[in-house]
Amino acid sequence: MTKRAFLFVLSLFLLTLPVLSDELPQVLQPNTTAYSASEVARLRQAITTLEMALDDYDLGSRRYFTSNDWNSRDFAAYTAGTLSEMGYETKLVSGVGWPDGTHTWLLAGIPLGGRTAWVPVEAAPEMGHSQQILGYIPSTTNGAGVLWFDTRYLNFTDVIELPPNLPPVAKIRPPTSAVIAGQTARFLAAGSSDPDGREIVLYQWDFGDGKTEITTLFFVRYKFKKPGSYSITLTVIDNRGTSSATSSVTLRVAKLEEQDTEPSSSSSGGCGCGN
Repeated sequence: MTKRAFLFVLSLFLLTLPVLSDELPQVLQPNTTAYSASEVARLRQAITTLEMALDDYDLGSRRYFTSNDWNSRDFAAYTAGTLSEMGYETKLVSGVGWPDGTHTWLLAGIPLGGRTAWVPVEAAPEMGHSQQILGYIPSTTNGAGVLWFDTRYLNFTDVIELPPNLPPVAKIRPPTSAVIAGQTARFLAAGSSDPDGREIVLYQWDFGDGKTEITTLFFVRYKFKKPGSYSITLTVIDNRGTSSATSSVTLRVAKLEEQDTEPSSSSSGGCGCGN
């Protein structure tokens, strides 16, 4: 390559650097130094809505932050996936020098007209604890009512790109014997799977009588109070926070004196009845 050609290529490379840096997410403090007063008002309202989603105890993975279970990247990926299903744009970022070494958190994008305000979200619980909620926004409010993000979350060393994720598959195996009102029945999610070969994190059951249950186990025990026909539904969530299409089965719950020998049931939505 000639000297002139080399300088031409170098100049093109240098010209592209500002464009590349602008593409990286920037976390700015939510005040009028970085945003206009109207933008700050909209951002504060959006942050309140985001905090409500993060505080939902039905959404936490229940996984533990330990060397034998999940690390900060696992929690960030799970929370990011859950927020993405709610319509948020999310990015995983990481930094060094944390107690666990390289620590990962996520950024949630809030659209403000022609630009995006990035809000840091800490998804990992304290070391040795389980994730009961999706996470929290690391911030504080000063005496004047001004909101400030924790400065540790303003900068990062890497933006993490995760591979595409396939949604898990939900399948219900209903009880093999008659279900009697007032007696405990056992329902299995056997056959449910994650096509990515990773793991199903949560099983969300709806028993059709106004009661629901969330468990980390692939089975659940439930007692119907009254006889009748109930539509049982199951949704499973994988380690990336992605939920499946719901599987359902219609189940007949008999009176105690009926003592049916076989349950009367029909399935829909991909039920995994039988083998």
